[in-house]
Amino acid sequence: MNPFLPWPGSKAKCSADIIDEFPTEIGTYFEPFLGSGAIFFGMGNYNSLRRFKRARLSDTSVNLINCWKAVMERPEQVAKILAHCLERNNGDFYNEMRKQTTSPSVFLYVMIAASSSMARENLKGVLDTIGKRIRYDLDQIGLCSRYMAAKNVELAVASWIDAIHDVKRGDLVYFDPPYLPFTESGFVNYVAGGFGEGEHVFLRTQCRLLSEKGAFVALSNSDVPASRRIYGEPTKLISVTNAVKSTATNKGKRSEGLWIWEPR
Repeated sequence: MNPFLPWPGSKAKCSADIIDEFPTEIGTYFEPFLGSGAIFFGMGNYNSLRRFKRARLSDTSVNLINCWKAVMERPEQVAKILAHCLERNNGDFYNEMRKQTTSPSVFLYVMIAASSSMARENLKGVLDTIGKRIRYDLDQIGLCSRYMAAKNVELAVASWIDAIHDVKRGDLVYFDPPYLPFTESGFVNYVAGGFGEGEHVFLRTQCRLLSEKGAFVALSNSDVPASRRIYGEPTKLISVTNAVKSTATNKGKRSEGLWIWEPR
């Protein structure tokens, strides 16, 4: 199942490579850096064979979590307003809607429009590359809503460290934190205040502690010297397409690492 929401660094295109490493039986599924939730939705594919009865999904972005809640609780309303926004899509309308992203439907529209047009800001901070007709399957909102209901989803605005307090033996935690940069000037700041090497070191320690509690822990990040220094050798390397080829390591491709801590 595809996510309803496009997101920077989404794992939608490589979710199967990650999910293949997961156990088949899971207690509660935790995803503290939620974004598009590509791994959560990917486990709903017919060939995933990963079973879990509940999911606890969280992020520090209030607008993101509100969008997820709206899709889960009132998908018809979200789809109706989104359709209206998509019909009016152009540069002026988009830039006006960027000021109103507390509305879940508008937030979703802004993310879809930016992703579809590969929008980039000019020096004045104006997005002026948007104007084409956007293809978006509105039925996906209802599909994702029903899947969330079936998996007893709990959504929360929370830091990643607060989100994992209740992890127990048999649970699975998937971390997809802001990436360590592929280049010295690489953009990885998806969260206010950044997420530097010190935060990654602390996260590594928590991964180990969670595994000692009996949880299965997986983490995605860039395959660079800094990530190997902090997390060790990756369990698996995954080749992904880079959205911006100028920062890719090889013809629009780059290597990402998947680190796994088995339950103890």
